[in-house]
Amino acid sequence: MKTNYLCPNCRGILNVDNDLVLSVINSKKEHGLLLLHSEIGNYTSRKSDYFKIEKGEKIELHCSLCQANLDSKKHENFAHVIHLSPTGHESDIFFSKIFGEKVTHHVDQEKVFSYGEHCKRYADPEWFL
Repeated sequence: MKTNYLCPNCRGILNVDNDLVLSVINSKKEHGLLLLHSEIGNYTSRKSDYFKIEKGEKIELHCSLCQANLDSKKHENFAHVIHLSPTGHESDIFFSKIFGEKVTHHVDQEKVFSYGEHCKRYADPEWFL
């Protein structure tokens, strides 16, 4: 059994193998799919060569199942998904919607674990609690 990621709206499983599959809208209002590596702190991503996203561009992220917007209610630059551990424990994952910005916060029972080389841009992760 492995870790799964759930949509906070429909609770559907968003990952296939080692990738989260998300629907994306870029700043030109073009639609595409983005695959993000499911390992927290691994910022590998894949998309079609025909779907353009510029580094530093703020994108909209949506559930690939129900199309709900994954915007965090805590901060405008972050998306939110639910982390479901192999034991069934749920916690929250917040990650940057700025393409190329490497920031992830894992919030679990009043504790915040921060990952990525750009996390100092959001120096006070307490706003997630």
